[in-house]
Amino acid sequence: MSTKQVVSIRPFIRTTHAFQKLRVCKRCGQYTCLWEDHCTACGRGTLATVDERASSRVKRRTARDLFITVILGAAATYFGETIDQTMAAASVSLLLLAGLIFMKKRSFQVEQQRELKRMLRQDEEAIRQGINRNWALVAEARKQDEALAYEMLREIGSLVYNDRIRLQQVALLQSFVLRSDMDLQLKPLLLHSFERLLAEYIGEIARLKPELVREDAIRYVATYEVNILQLHNGIQILTAVAAAAVRKSKYIELFPSLITRYARFMPKDRFMRLYRTLELYPGKARGGLAESVSRVYNEKYRDSYADVRV
Repeated sequence: MSTKQVVSIRPFIRTTHAFQKLRVCKRCGQYTCLWEDHCTACGRGTLATVDERASSRVKRRTARDLFITVILGAAATYFGETIDQTMAAASVSLLLLAGLIFMKKRSFQVEQQRELKRMLRQDEEAIRQGINRNWALVAEARKQDEALAYEMLREIGSLVYNDRIRLQQVALLQSFVLRSDMDLQLKPLLLHSFERLLAEYIGEIARLKPELVREDAIRYVATYEVNILQLHNGIQILTAVAAAAVRKSKYIELFPSLITRYARFMPKDRFMRLYRTLELYPGKARGGLAESVSRVYNEKYRDSYADVRV
């Protein structure tokens, strides 16, 4: 009997850049990549995105520069010895102020990006400490809600690239009943060495969401094919991945040996897709793939598809 949990996983909010997952407390400077409303260090609701923090700093500098310009202009106007000097000082001050405002508006985005890079570089250690605090919270969350723990690890994993975090995510995912309507990931979870849980997860993804099985995942499976064959469901995993690979002619060309070995076990619709692709693009078949597919077709499907014309 399956011991997997039926869970609901929130969709993952993707950002253009990974650092945009970070938020920083405007009060104490602690960083986080989670979604808490209040800073876990000082308890205040003063968390802001790093983009907002960088923009705030640029705006403060702009306000300081404008204030200094106004003060200097007012002083020059006040100490004018004649009406002409006073009018000239006031005019020049207004022109300088208008020019400064125009330049600051034009350069705001550039300055904001420059400040953001400077802030991330200077606060590198604070960012590391903040993410470590987030990671420490996962163990507590896992005792109460494993789906929440996975969601937390998913956020941390978007910033920290190591196999330990990836394996923790895979282990949690393999304890859930996965569905095709879930917002699942594969590429960010690939490891640098063979892991049974990852191989089983790839096999499940290949059946549920084959569009997620891309070149790097197929290459992982091909590299550790011997290890996967030793699993009780190894043939099923390899067949599912080979079936997912036939979605694109590019993968057929890149992994002919893998597809050749498991074409016989593919579902009928996947096999026929492979067969028709090779008919349309015979140049994609290498290493005896065409001969093997033709042989399987003649043995299993020729009668039912005798009248099919591509």
